[in-house]
Amino acid sequence: MKRKSFIKNIIAASTIITMDGFSTLANAMNTNNNMKNKSSEFASFGAIHLNNTSIQKSTLFWTEVVGMKLRYSSEHLAEFGTESKTLVVVHQSANRPYIKGYSGLYHFAIHAPNIEAFASMIQRLHKHKYPYSPVDHTMSKSVYLDDPDGINIEFTLETPERFKRVVSDRGLRIEGSDGIIRSASERLDVSEILSGLENDVLPESISDGSYIGHIHLYANNVQQSNAFYLRLGFIQFNHYPQFMYADLGAGGDYQHRIVMNSWHGQNRPIAPADSAGLRFYQIEFKDRDRLDKSIAHLTEFDKQDDGYWLKDPTGNKIFLT
Repeated sequence: MKRKSFIKNIIAASTIITMDGFSTLANAMNTNNNMKNKSSEFASFGAIHLNNTSIQKSTLFWTEVVGMKLRYSSEHLAEFGTESKTLVVVHQSANRPYIKGYSGLYHFAIHAPNIEAFASMIQRLHKHKYPYSPVDHTMSKSVYLDDPDGINIEFTLETPERFKRVVSDRGLRIEGSDGIIRSASERLDVSEILSGLENDVLPESISDGSYIGHIHLYANNVQQSNAFYLRLGFIQFNHYPQFMYADLGAGGDYQHRIVMNSWHGQNRPIAPADSAGLRFYQIEFKDRDRLDKSIAHLTEFDKQDDGYWLKDPTGNKIFLT
């Protein structure tokens, strides 16, 4: 399979369920239910920490283009987020931009709490004439963009209520809850999303309900990485060893939380430490019991007063609290 066709099919496959019996549940859900069901998940993400080449460029991007608030800054560090929480922390520690072809971060996603917030995120990109790619995954609506160093970021609206089943004959396609079978990576109708905005006035910042909703990693070995996150307690959603892809959930209806692939090539080394990319990311368990059970299945970690530091099989650094 050619790489472009392969990626087109599998990116969409990463956001689908393989259970026909899900259709009854899918028809019953709506956006408000999605947020309520998210609250039942046993873990979520804290801030994503990035290595970048310039605090100045990063600040302009995250505040003006993305619409986050600058919550703290120093000479070599800046924190960005909503009114109440930090979502992204940038460290000016890289000497060169993001380099493709290595293991490490593929992209991470900032999820909007509702369609209005998602539309405002896209509208802000239009205002700044910032390039992005719109994709409809049925289980979610997304746009993809790069930060100034080439780190890929996804803006996402979770829509699992639109999904009915996977149609796998003649390639991967998806039947929606409306009975229509579509491409697994349909082009997102941005104009329809923006039509719901009441006016052209942008809010001062992104919605306070925005959150880090999933992280997608380039793994040097998908089987090993998938097994590692299962030991942490995450729940298998999709697993396609033949396509070098897997993703896992945390107990809610939207199960695409930790994602991994080896589309860049198997056994590739992690990205050079002096390049822009992922520094570490944080997983926050809802209760101490869950955290303790996760740690009990691990042998290598560094315990500190505020949590546990560890690495996944690829070498991505994780902070568990």
